[in-house]
Amino acid sequence: MTGLHISPTLDLDEDFATESIGIVGIRGSGKSNTGVVLAEEMYDAGIPWAAIDPKGDWWGIRSSADGKGPGLPVAVFGGLHGDLPLEHTAGNLVADLIVDHNLTAVLDVSRFSGRELSRFLVDFCHRILWRHQEEPHVRHIFFEEAHRYIPQQVTSGTAAMKEACAKIPLEGRSFGLGSSAMTQRPARLHKDVTTQVGTFIAMRVMAKQDRDAVAGWILEQEFGKDALATLSGLQPGEAWILSPLVPLFEQVTFRQRRTFDSGATPKVGQVRRKPATVADVDLVAIGAAMADTIEKAKADDPKTLRARIRDLERELDEERARRPEPVEVRVEVPVLAPEIVDQLEALLDPAAALLGETQETLLKHRMWAEQQLAQPKTSLPGHATSAASSRPRLSPARETPRGPTPPAGQGTPTSSDDVQLRKGARRMVEALGRMAPLRLTTSQWGTVAHLKTTGGTWSTYLSDIRRAGFVDEGPAGWTLTDAGFDYLGGRPDPMTAAELQDHYRSILRAGAVKMLDALLEAHPDGLTREQLGAAADIAITGGTFSTYLSDLVRNGLAEKHTDVIVAADLLVYGADA
Repeated sequence: MTGLHISPTLDLDEDFATESIGIVGIRGSGKSNTGVVLAEEMYDAGIPWAAIDPKGDWWGIRSSADGKGPGLPVAVFGGLHGDLPLEHTAGNLVADLIVDHNLTAVLDVSRFSGRELSRFLVDFCHRILWRHQEEPHVRHIFFEEAHRYIPQQVTSGTAAMKEACAKIPLEGRSFGLGSSAMTQRPARLHKDVTTQVGTFIAMRVMAKQDRDAVAGWILEQEFGKDALATLSGLQPGEAWILSPLVPLFEQVTFRQRRTFDSGATPKVGQVRRKPATVADVDLVAIGAAMADTIEKAKADDPKTLRARIRDLERELDEERARRPEPVEVRVEVPVLAPEIVDQLEALLDPAAALLGETQETLLKHRMWAEQQLAQPKTSLPGHATSAASSRPRLSPARETPRGPTPPAGQGTPTSSDDVQLRKGARRMVEALGRMAPLRLTTSQWGTVAHLKTTGGTWSTYLSDIRRAGFVDEGPAGWTLTDAGFDYLGGRPDPMTAAELQDHYRSILRAGAVKMLDALLEAHPDGLTREQLGAAADIAITGGTFSTYLSDLVRNGLAEKHTDVIVAADLLVYGADA
């Protein structure tokens, strides 16, 4: 059989599977039956599909209409009747599994909370569209009760979900990705979808606001008034199919589904019957495919790769620590004959003594010059400087030469007992001590010390600490010198991640705390802006989101990567980062 046999009077071309379809009708009009009929026909034609099922009643497609024989061997993920569990964090994984192994599947999301549903659909829709952009091929997505996740009234909690789901009917057709948005409340379905679908299947619609929503699309088509006038009188299964590109404008009666209607409303006094037989699904093969997909995701995940690199570096350090330190063996090999060495020493000794006397004289003269420069430039009127006072003293018995000037940027070592640091500077020293042996960047140091690194206060404290000789700066960052640890009275207990997190939860604004907790929960993975906004229930289009994100990045709590935002390792691992 070729084509999609949806009605005794109408067959659709198989390319119809790549269309963006809108299916509208009140409860009992046959809307769900229409969606399942299309799914059955696509399965028979070898066209893979996935159904997003928030009601939990698509699982009946696994059994025959009377429940006594097998239906379609379609994998059901999640829900009360699922073959395999479905986690709300597995959107990317499920999308990869479906594409990599060309699966046809029902994704039962009926057990998800609103926040969990948003997280799953944002990941799933973005991922499956991205995979089809990489390699276009034919697939169809059924959005049952689409007004729940592509709502006309968008809130901060639904904005990311709406944007992700709407991309498939709006952009998917170019990459072979068709979709059916099914709803009993077209007035509550976002206009981005209702005004852009290529094919409308309109069944019985009663409410005025829903009829008005349908009219906005139908009246743009020729003979639209005829269809609109009959919508309220259509019988179950009857529908108008309007597709100007085909072109198609026809009233048809959809055939009954060949599979079990697990969503049928039970009659009074009856218990909803259950199918006796369902089609077998090769769960072993699906499990193996899932394992392959998980391993592939891990192999391609930058966070996982970085974690593996850290593990290898740690193993290398441990191996180096186990190896014995090399022992230096000094072997003296005479180059000159002893008698020649004696002759040379006899010649050099007088020269060395003369050089020493000359250096001492020069040092005395330099000290005198420094004293003169330190005196006032002018004297009182009428008082001349005596010649005796201007003559250098050649034998200052109590004066001692100055030592070498310390290198720029390094403090002169000072007894820790003599140093009195201000409270903020001491906190900076304690921060480095508690994070040792980890070296901190300036930003990380400010995060642990709870200080801004951009102000004059930070510079003042840093100068005090440097002058005391407490810090050592290297290419990898800052740490304490032995003098710094002496000032603290030894090496303090390491800083824990929980202490850092609790501190910032106490000082950040409530919205920023929500975003921080979402990033910590996702670590070591990152979140896109859309995922972070959905998780924190904050609209990413407003200034509030950007303000909170700046707070996290400025304080070294989050890092912006190419496509995602990641919690800083310092905040997750503490001194073990």
